[in-house]
Amino acid sequence: MKYYMAIILLSLFVDSRAEVFQLKNGDLIFQEACTGDTENTIKQVTSSIGTYQFTHVGIVYIDSAGAVFVLEATTPKVTLTPISEYLYPDDEGCFPKSVVGRLKEEYQPLIPHALAIGLSFIGKEYDYGFILNNDAFYCSELVYEILKQANKGKEVFRLNEMTFKSPDTEETTVGWIDYFHKHNLPIPEGEAGINPGAMSRADVIEGVYEL
Repeated sequence: MKYYMAIILLSLFVDSRAEVFQLKNGDLIFQEACTGDTENTIKQVTSSIGTYQFTHVGIVYIDSAGAVFVLEATTPKVTLTPISEYLYPDDEGCFPKSVVGRLKEEYQPLIPHALAIGLSFIGKEYDYGFILNNDAFYCSELVYEILKQANKGKEVFRLNEMTFKSPDTEETTVGWIDYFHKHNLPIPEGEAGINPGAMSRADVIEGVYEL
């Protein structure tokens, strides 16, 4: 029964009335995880649209038979995940909040090419160090890169300076220190990057819908 929402047509409440929202190729599904040390560490240093604290994002792919998947960069590799598994992961103690962001109409023509590029990336390694242009990808980097390539090298989403410091103390959080130490990687403070929260706030998205 937990998979009853894993269909193309999803009932949502928008503008205080029940409507039907249909997922489309290229929709972004942002997620706010409810468990996990890494996810809580992400929440400490990022902000998202509204009151959400997004920790992950993937892009919708619907195949010729109408099956719905989410293309995502997750550990350990880029993968194509059935929508039911994306919305209701079996290995979590609770299900994440999932919110759909749709690109504005002017960017819709990029989506078929972007998805073709993304499908060719399946199997590439997850980017634990959050570094651009190293043939490995973290979640929001994957979405950023395939849309940029589809747009002939012009950014759709803008990069910003990454920070792993708490906004309250201006010190790198213990969670991030532990994370980079675990992976034996330098902290890329101030380097260019993008996170799901910043992506959700971008002006290239025309609306958000909570699943």
